[in-house]
Order: sequence, then structure tokens, then C-alpha cells
Amino acid sequence: MENCSRGKLQMLEHSNENEDEYMISDNDLLITRAITIPKDMSQLSCGAYMAGIVEGALDGLGFPSRVTSHSAPSPQFPKRTTLLIKFEKACIDRENSFST
Repeated sequence: MENCSRGKLQMLEHSNENEDEYMISDNDLLITRAITIPKDMSQLSCGAYMAGIVEGALDGLGFPSRVTSHSAPSPQFPKRTTLLIKFEKACIDRENSFST
């Protein structure tokens, strides 16, 4: 799957626990390379900005959802970020109606 920022996504997963949740993981968000966060604003999250972009795009395409950003570092990928997408129930119901 191609992403709008720079090529292939590292991971797109469907939640095993919740039908309405998907996760997009990226080992090094491109946007984090272009922004330098001042020390006094250390709480600022570039991932949250990206989550807002994804949420706006999904909403505009008719897939209302809530998107949140979560830092998920690992020894191999210390800048890894996961975007958690939680679709509204009406959206899931609509999609399920197509499969029956």
C-alpha cells in the first residue's frame, strides 16, 4: 500500500479485538524529519499532526473515524509511530451491509 508521504507503509493491521479498529505503523514518519521541535515544546507530537491529516482525509472520503497517534519505539526503530484508526459504528455497519 502506497502512502502519501514517501512510498510504502511498513504495516497496516486490523485489530484482533475490535472490528472497528485498524493500525497504520511507520518506522520513521517523513514529517518528523522536516520539523525541529523546540526543547520548551517537547510535548508537541508530529504524529498527532499526521493523525489529524489521516482523520480529515477519511472523513472527507465518507469514512468517519477517530485517529490517534501512539509512539511505539523498538530497539530497531526508535522513531516508530502507530496511528490507531477507530471507525464510527455507522461506517462499519455500512461496510458490513455490502458483504451480506
